[in-house]
Amino acid sequence: MKFFRTKIFIGTLAVLSLVFFGYYLFLKQTQPQPCQKPIKYSIANLDPRFGLTNAELLSDIKRAEKIWESPVNKQLFEDSPAGSLKINLVYDYRQQATDALKKTGIVINNDKSTYDALKSKYDSLFAQYNKEKAKMEASVAAYNSDKSALEKEIDYWNKRGGAPKTTYNALEQKRIDLNNRATAINQAKDSFNKLVDIINSTATVLNELIATLNLQVNTYNEIGSSVGKQYQEGEYVNNNGVIEINIFQFGNTTQLVRVLSHELGHALGLGHIDNPKAVMYYLNEGVNEKLTPDDLAALKKVCGIEN
Repeated sequence: MKFFRTKIFIGTLAVLSLVFFGYYLFLKQTQPQPCQKPIKYSIANLDPRFGLTNAELLSDIKRAEKIWESPVNKQLFEDSPAGSLKINLVYDYRQQATDALKKTGIVINNDKSTYDALKSKYDSLFAQYNKEKAKMEASVAAYNSDKSALEKEIDYWNKRGGAPKTTYNALEQKRIDLNNRATAINQAKDSFNKLVDIINSTATVLNELIATLNLQVNTYNEIGSSVGKQYQEGEYVNNNGVIEINIFQFGNTTQLVRVLSHELGHALGLGHIDNPKAVMYYLNEGVNEKLTPDDLAALKKVCGIEN
């Protein structure tokens, strides 16, 4: 289950008592009439880190538009280089978290059992983190202490014009040993930082599940940051006539098509539907690529199609 979000910027029509009416008028003025004229779209930005080509994304978008078009046998959308509806795949911490967990073999299913399993994994990783952190801090402290002591010895002999050969050789060996320890510490830091990345990715997904499942538990702080990120996989934005669909995260092609179809529904003027199986439900928890009767009824109402 994932969050969908729609951002509508109403401008001068955002009078509190008329907010919903103003929203309707603004959409009607700034986008083509649904069903009467296809909404033209284009791919504006596709971050290569998603591992998709433009052709593959376009194919997924067409699958998503067919979900709306097939039941009413109308062309509602049209791929056009000059399309006013811009579609963007934006790679940030959301997809990064999903990709990081995939690499560790962690499979994410959006349910309570996944939350429980992921929480157990997080607790185990965090215990390892505390152990590794204490070990590293001890290594760094010992290194700094020995380095300071060596620097004092070298300074002592330099002030006396140099050290005897045996002393010089001993000091040189200490210097070499310290350099080797520094290399080992840096290598340990790299491994430690990878552990931190996995913990943070796990925390990100856990917080998503907490919000999605409406769990009455504390959220998870990422190491080195604070909770406050919003975890939504897609959004539809209408800002002063500039309309966009931004996709932030998906685990597979089916999820991508689902979030695309949801946001295309918003582009048609549809709101959220209180049916967990509907494409226009506010959470992405379905796997089907078909409209529910609720979706279809809402589409027909917007398009003015009589049964």
